[in-house]
Amino acid sequence: MLIAYLSCTACTSWRMNTLSPQAAVESHPRALKVTRTDSSQVILNDPSLQGDSIVGMSPRYMHVGVPLDSIATTHTRRTSAVKTVFAVIGVGAAAFAALVIGFLIHCNQTACFDVQR
Repeated sequence: MLIAYLSCTACTSWRMNTLSPQAAVESHPRALKVTRTDSSQVILNDPSLQGDSIVGMSPRYMHVGVPLDSIATTHTRRTSAVKTVFAVIGVGAAAFAALVIGFLIHCNQTACFDVQR
């Protein structure tokens, strides 16, 4: 279960929005990475517009607001098809390798390959 969770979270990446900060928030993303004009960044979970600011919860569960005029860019998490394919292949290969190693260890201890005639 943990492997499936980790492989799914690895299938996303931050992509810069071509939309205005207001339009990015109005698309209702679960999280929004905001880069301020001073180059500092903050991630806002469940962002919304309040007056002239974007507000949300930081990963440390603090209420954060960023004025619209101090936002340089915004990024949202998007699913990457390439990362998803490689994650599925990687998890499958790891499971297959574990199965083969387990089989070989078992056969080494029980002499699976001894053929008596």
